[in-house]
Formats: sequence, structure tokens, C-alpha cells
Amino acid sequence: MRRSLAVLGLVPLAGLAACWGGDGNGNRHDERASFAFIGEQIYACEDGSQADADFLADGLTLDLTRLPGGKPERLTAPATGLTFVGHKVNAIIRGGDMTIMREGATPLRCRRTSTSRSSGP
Repeated sequence: MRRSLAVLGLVPLAGLAACWGGDGNGNRHDERASFAFIGEQIYACEDGSQADADFLADGLTLDLTRLPGGKPERLTAPATGLTFVGHKVNAIIRGGDMTIMREGATPLRCRRTSTSRSSGP
């Protein structure tokens, strides 16, 4: 009984993982599985890394991921144009620039290299 309950508990996690795992065609996200996804911006940072900013339904929530292979960090802003705030990380987006500020680190400046938008559900 315990074993089947543990397996049932993993089923929702597998569904969530599918939202972030890509669509099998080289895309990082499966837009059909993630109804809240409204757009993505890729940034090239001055340290040579890249950042992926995924904007969610309200436009005030973003998932920020260091590429390649980083885990998404959820950040939120209280209103349009204000700083996105997360756990020990903030991001300011102005025009084509983003500054990522991590606790205990020098601010990292990045420039947008591409933008894509969801076509909707």
C-alpha cells in the first residue's frame, strides 16, 4: 500500500517536469503544457553566460534560468517596470538590458539577444 501511494505521489511531479523539459523539437519549454507561459527572452551576459527569462501569465512573474543547465528561479515584481524579486536574487529589466543582482555577488549585466512570445492556448 505504501509503495503504490509513493508512486501516485510522483505522477504530478512527472507532469510538472514535462512543462519544463521541452517539446522534443529542441525547444526548452512546451508552451502547450504550460498555459501560464507568455513569452521568453534570452540574454547574453558580460561574464560569457546566458540567461533565459520566461514571463508568465500576469507579466509580473518570471522564471530566470542560467544557461546551460541552470534551474529556474521564480521572481516577481509588484508592478510593471519595477524590480523582479526572488530568493537572494533580483533582476531589473530596462529596454534590452537586464541586471541580475545576487546576494554576495557583483551585479551581472546582460543584453537581450532574442525574444519569443506564446501563441496562446
